[in-house]
Amino acid sequence: MVLEALAQGRIRAAYQPIVTLKTPRAVVGEEALARLVTTEGTVVPADTFITEAHEAGLVPALDEVVITQTLHRCAAWSGPPRLYFINVSAALLTAHNRLAALIRAVTPCGALIPGNSRWGSIVLEITERELLNDLPRVRDALAPLLAAGVRLALDDFGSGYSSFLYLADLPVHFLKIEQALIMRLGRDRRVTLMVGAVARMAADLDITVIAEGIESALVAREARALGIPLGQGYYFGRPGFD
Repeated sequence: MVLEALAQGRIRAAYQPIVTLKTPRAVVGEEALARLVTTEGTVVPADTFITEAHEAGLVPALDEVVITQTLHRCAAWSGPPRLYFINVSAALLTAHNRLAALIRAVTPCGALIPGNSRWGSIVLEITERELLNDLPRVRDALAPLLAAGVRLALDDFGSGYSSFLYLADLPVHFLKIEQALIMRLGRDRRVTLMVGAVARMAADLDITVIAEGIESALVAREARALGIPLGQGYYFGRPGFD
């Protein structure tokens, strides 16, 4: 299914907004998410076909398609400065030929954010599940991307055991807190205290926190009260192609 979709150009990036949690809210970025469009036009989310892609060794090819589409989107954007978050697998970061092409493509993508001569608009998201056993190689692979102005986000923070080690060893600029924790804000005192502590630690490290999976006004208010600046989830908008 995935190989055929890649050959026929039916892998597409859908974009979900990332917003400020303060009032009034503003869209400051969006996350690119892989979708497979069937020949009948049905949109299939990544969790339905990602296992097949892993087994077939096609994840780097999926990453490359989504990144290419997002770079075109970034270059065509004419509105206020916007960040583009793109999930990237360790498999892509250790595929040298594909990585070299990615570095060349990233450099001219958008213009660097006005007033910031170092960083551009692209943020690569990695998860600790992807990094297991490959951290030194991934760190080396990231170096030329960071030199080209790309920033780094650690996704699903709180979903595993090694998150703090990755924060210590990688130049993380954004921290996305695991949805399973965020959705318990305001209902679970222990979780609320934990998330608040993470938010304060990130602020001390000059890392911007994003609360993932916000699906209600209550959770949005709780996240904002904890000092989390940015949010993402169905409450603000579902992934779309427009």
